[in-house]
This record gives sequence, C-alpha cells and structure tokens, in this order.
Amino acid sequence: MGGRWVKQLFRLQCMIVCHRRRFIFFHNPKCAGTALREALAPWHDDPFEFRGVQPAPYFLNQLDHAHLRLWEMQVLFPHIVEAARSYRSVVIVRNPYRRFISAVDEHFKMFQPRVPLQAMSPAERVETIETLIERGLTVARITTNYRFIHFSPQLWFVRIGEQQIPTNVVAMDDHGQFVAEVVNCLGVPVKEVQHANRSRSDLTHVLTSPKIAAFVRQFYAMDFWYLASDPALRHLTRPIT
Repeated sequence: MGGRWVKQLFRLQCMIVCHRRRFIFFHNPKCAGTALREALAPWHDDPFEFRGVQPAPYFLNQLDHAHLRLWEMQVLFPHIVEAARSYRSVVIVRNPYRRFISAVDEHFKMFQPRVPLQAMSPAERVETIETLIERGLTVARITTNYRFIHFSPQLWFVRIGEQQIPTNVVAMDDHGQFVAEVVNCLGVPVKEVQHANRSRSDLTHVLTSPKIAAFVRQFYAMDFWYLASDPALRHLTRPIT
C-alpha cells in the first residue's frame, strides 16, 4: 500500500460529535464525508478522535475508526449511539451505482496502487473490477478487513436492525446542494465546503458490464430497498449511464 495513502488514512477523521452543541455527523464512506469533516472539525469535542486504523480486541481485528459501522459503534462507543437519541444528527446517502464505482477508485488508489487502473483501457478496467468482485468482495471480507470498508452497504451506517440511528438522511447530489441541507440539519454555521477526495477518473462505463451491474444490484439490494421506500431518496435508485 502506498505510503502517502497510509498517512491519509490515519489522518482522516470523518465522524464529528459535538456535545456542546448536541449534534453528530455520521459518516457513510464515499458520500462527501472528507469535505464535510474539514468544515465541521472545529466543533468536534468528544474525547475520542474518530480516525485511523486501530486494534479492536472485542472484534479480534483492526478497524478503521473513521468509518465505523453502527453495530461497531454500538459496541465500542455506546455513548454516541445513546446521544443520537436526543442530538441533531445526519448521514448522507448516495446512488449505489455511483458510490460503488467511487469505492472501486478509492480501493485501488489506497490499497492497490501498483494496479494502473487509470492507465487501463475501458475493457481492461472492466476485467480488473470483475476480478475484484469474483475474488475479493464478500460479506466476510468487507466486515472483517478494513481495506474493504468503502464497499460496506449504506444501510450499515443508517440502521441497527430496524432502528434508524441518524435523525436525518440526506441525499447526495452532483451539484453540492445537499451540503446546505446537512448544515441546516446540524444547526451550525460553516464556511463554504469544497469537494475533497474526488475520484481520479470517470468509471461509469464499467457499469455496462452485466457482471458488475448485477453485483451492485444484488449486493446492495437492501440499500436499494431502503432508498426506494422513501420518496425523498427514491431518485437515488436510478441506474446511471
């Protein structure tokens, strides 16, 4: 793994908890969390800084504490889940197709930098991602190996069982208008939020692969169901071309 990206992984703090102003920003990976974290960071006042890969003895593995799933948070930081019952809170969700290809780009950038995804032809990219799906993207690996955290279903950052933890769920758009909605939900003044950690190139074309498109539909079926059940989020279920 490239040293530059290792340093970035340990530097990122994506969940922001402010007890003084009683708000929580829950982070769903690949949903503009890096940009919002920069804007909201001055308000974080929880003793724990949610960043970096650290040992988690209870789970017998290492966890990326910048991207904790809610069941992990409930075990390791129950006071945060309890606070969410009365604090203002928000999480951002995204079209599962767009989020998947963004996660692919992030995975190769951070954990397989020697794979020249950006230099490949469209056909080579499709083949590489199909191979990743066949050999690497299993529930077991995604739940136990922090290197695959970005492929977690979005529902893992929204619900514990049938209980929704963040009070507000905001749809990510392509124009940045969702940022104002997030800030309004949290009730804090922030300066302009710049889009950070952009994908290096447009990988939309890989969704023309029946194997890749079918994987997204099947693996994230519960995400599609959740988004489709809410009129305000339903538009996020549309296929992209």
